[in-house]
Amino acid sequence: MNIRPYVVCHIFAGLNGRIDGAYMLDPAASSARAAYSRMQVEFGADAVAYGAVTTKGFVGSRPLALGTHGSAPKGDFVAPHAERSFYVSVDPAGEIAWESATYRRAGRADAYVIEVLTEAASPAYRDYLRERGVSYVLAGSRGLDLPLALRKLRELFGIERLLVCGGGKTDMSFLSAGVLDELSLVLSPTVSGEPETASVFDEMPRSAGGSHAFSLERVERLADAERQILLGGQRLGACEKLPLLIVVDDGVGVGAAGVNAQNYRHGSFLP
Repeated sequence: MNIRPYVVCHIFAGLNGRIDGAYMLDPAASSARAAYSRMQVEFGADAVAYGAVTTKGFVGSRPLALGTHGSAPKGDFVAPHAERSFYVSVDPAGEIAWESATYRRAGRADAYVIEVLTEAASPAYRDYLRERGVSYVLAGSRGLDLPLALRKLRELFGIERLLVCGGGKTDMSFLSAGVLDELSLVLSPTVSGEPETASVFDEMPRSAGGSHAFSLERVERLADAERQILLGGQRLGACEKLPLLIVVDDGVGVGAAGVNAQNYRHGSFLP
């Protein structure tokens, strides 16, 4: 029996690996965006996880003035809920100002909110969540213990398949912790060059060391305007396999660092 969910990192990015920017609004990116959204549903995951920065972009970044004291007992909190899908908010310090325990988004089923916190989250914030019926799990004293968080998500909520959808620091946290089973990367045939924009994987912790390498496994045509490239990777210094899925919104192939071009159809994107 698996003690944690199967974890897929599913990301939409421009050709330079950025996950935000004007390229997303280019009409040429529309087909890739549609493919990304469709695939997110087709994965059939029980839950979708986002980091604190991405979640604030969805629900707002209203600051919370809660103080440091509270009456919340120690340990995790599981509130009654009817929803069968979950929004996992990776929020180590406890910053998100949830108004309710249900996340609603047009075209999607309602999702029950679960906060993933560390002990650094104040008792006052835990009280805030309890008052709104938002469940939370504690994983780590100061730094986030993702293996522990995933075990709790499986044991307490029955989550068997989890999609991690950004941002870049959150993606890197899962990769560095060795709990990323698959990477699905949907590439738009567009690019924009805003400075200080997050990329697919950002800020590898120094303690992790080394790098992560990927190799091509197969190429499949999904539709007239899409191409799927499945890559398998191996973390340096380990033997675990890590599949990588790339969807390209163009009729040509795409190159990838460290991948031999003779193994796949390749071409170029013209501006």
